[in-house]
Amino acid sequence: MKFVATILLLSTLLVAGAAQRKAGLPTNRPYNIAHRGASGLLPEHTVEAYQKAIDQGADFIECDVVLTKDLVPVCRHEPDVKDTTDGAEKFADRMTTYEIDGSEVEGIFTVDLTLEELKTLRAIQPRDFRDPNFNGKFLVPTLEEYIDVALGADHAIGIYPETKHPSWHNSLDIMPEGKGMSDIVLEVLLQKGYGGDINSENWAKQPVFIQSFEVGNLKYLSGKTDMPLVQLMGGWEGYVTPDTNLTHEEFTTAESLDDIATYASGVGPWKSTIIPENEDGTAGERTDLVEKLHVRGLQVHPYTFRNEDRFLLWDWGQDMRAEYDAFFNEIRVNGVFTDFPGSLAAYFKSV
Repeated sequence: MKFVATILLLSTLLVAGAAQRKAGLPTNRPYNIAHRGASGLLPEHTVEAYQKAIDQGADFIECDVVLTKDLVPVCRHEPDVKDTTDGAEKFADRMTTYEIDGSEVEGIFTVDLTLEELKTLRAIQPRDFRDPNFNGKFLVPTLEEYIDVALGADHAIGIYPETKHPSWHNSLDIMPEGKGMSDIVLEVLLQKGYGGDINSENWAKQPVFIQSFEVGNLKYLSGKTDMPLVQLMGGWEGYVTPDTNLTHEEFTTAESLDDIATYASGVGPWKSTIIPENEDGTAGERTDLVEKLHVRGLQVHPYTFRNEDRFLLWDWGQDMRAEYDAFFNEIRVNGVFTDFPGSLAAYFKSV
């Protein structure tokens, strides 16, 4: 009887464990990556925007990471918060100018505010053609608070942090000797249980991609962690890589792509480097960039997909689903960044 009771107890524990195990990411379709959360609907990089994205069907939620004066990593698109918060109103005396990636930027910067001060700010919608009715309602989250949103979901939700301007951060007097921005971000991820390569059991439980536009930053991280890294690419007029000063053409030579494959698991290209836009708003000749990346075993997650007509080529007939068809069914990218994860989730359900 004791033997039977033991078997029954073990069976109960196994069933309970299976019930508590979260469902993983989808394996039968590309990833739905919520760009700054559901940023088409709510002020970007807020807990509410991240939660909305999860509720709408996002697989990953993205956070651009910047640092406060007291070295707390927080989620903002840029270290300058004057356009995404009410910071210019509350901290007008902190208005200053920094040189970031070769450009003079005037604003209110997170690195001049403590976390306590930053928490007095409220997020606003930076695009004047989007809903302003949530302005002033939501706080700026820390990296840890953002991660807690993902971990609090009832199924696996990936995180997709970007180290924003790491070389610039590392040049500031606030940084301690021997420690860089990437080290601070990595510490938080490790404390939260992240780790493992893209094929590991732990990655399946807590999916993560770490992204950056800077080459040196990703190469540094590749020596510190086995978490998958994503090399972001620009490509618009005048763009060069922030730390290596390469044009898009130089960054996409065979030699450069071979180098990327040594430290990254994927690439996040600007979508117009895949389907260019002509001057008249129509689609140009498609490039072979995705094919070149796939041949090297790299995932491809282009950015940024938006519903509004102003962001759609005339070829799509003012229908973002036609754009999705081109990128998923014809070019076969592995996922996309979108401001409207709910629309992408609906698209996936319809095909």
